Amino acid sequence: MIFTGIEILFFSLGVITTLATGLIYYYNQKLKFNISTWISSCIGVFLFIFGIAWSFSSILEGEPRAASMGLIVFVIPSLILLLLSRKLALKKAVSK
Repeated sequence: MIFTGIEILFFSLGVITTLATGLIYYYNQKLKFNISTWISSCIGVFLFIFGIAWSFSSILEGEPRAASMGLIVFVIPSLILLLLSRKLALKKAVSK
């Protein structure tokens, strides 16, 4: 069976979503997130998945500039939010 681009996109999004959910759950068990950490990590994961989906679908439609702009506009802020949530979780864990 030959996979088209959209099937690979949905498969990879499922894998990324599963890994992100598992990692958030693991770190919550380990560090006990507060509400600000939960919000920033969930928004960061959502933006990351949305940015990957945007870029992949833009490439499939033949718009490489839209794909690169999607990575800049969505993925970079998501990485910043994820780093912020990590910093908040570690700060809370160290202060205990």
